[in-house]
Formats: sequence, C-alpha cells, structure tokens
Amino acid sequence: MANEAGPRGGILKATLREVEPGLFRADYPGEANQDQAGVEAFPDSHLGTDPAGVKNWVEEMAAGIGYDRVEWVSSEDTTL
Repeated sequence: MANEAGPRGGILKATLREVEPGLFRADYPGEANQDQAGVEAFPDSHLGTDPAGVKNWVEEMAAGIGYDRVEWVSSEDTTL
C-alpha cells in the first residue's frame, strides 16, 4: 500500500477484512523512519472482534502520528 501524500499530513490507506468469523483485521503501512527507503514495504495490522472498533483504532492511531485521514480501500484493490 502506498500513501498519496506521505506519512505526515497525508492519507493513510488501509483495508479491513474478516479473516475468520468474528475476527477482523485492518492492514496498513507500518510506522517507520520516513528517511528510510521503501518504508511502504513494511505492512502493519490491527486485529479485533468488532469491525467498527478496529476501524476506530486505526483512525485514531493515524491521527496521532499526523495523518489527515484514513482511506479505506477494498482488499481486492491492494497488494500487500
């Protein structure tokens, strides 16, 4: 997944999928030192039993590290 405007002040692209009945996972680029090349190659994720709670956690984390917003994209549109 790539970010359109970079890690600070940009858009964090994430996916949300049900990996097992009642278990949801959000995937997004991991937080890393932005001076390193290719940081988008290191994905991160968050698991939970409530899809709204998982989305809320990712959105709060993204805001906390300076993203403007999270763009939720279809998992079919994304290669991890």
